[in-house]
Amino acid sequence: MASSNRNCSKGLLLRLLVAILIFCLTFLPFKTVGLMFASNDEALKQKKMVLGSRPPLCINKCFNCRPCRATLVIPPHRTTRFQKEDDTYYLLTWKCRCGNKIYQP
Repeated sequence: MASSNRNCSKGLLLRLLVAILIFCLTFLPFKTVGLMFASNDEALKQKKMVLGSRPPLCINKCFNCRPCRATLVIPPHRTTRFQKEDDTYYLLTWKCRCGNKIYQP
């Protein structure tokens, strides 16, 4: 009688383990799937955090001046009546530069 109880409890334990395994495989997501989406989200966030846009192609933008290169230009600071408390924001724009002359791309 004792051996049949052991066989019954082993069978019950085996069924329980199989049921838990099936539940885990079907309803719980794999960690690699979550990490893959997180890495795509992180890459997208980093891409959006890049300051400004791409530099322009300055080919033939400086007329006959060589070398014509893309450069970031900070416009002169203007004071206005509605100036915000946070003065750290400034606009950067891409221009084409050759020597000391700046051209619109």
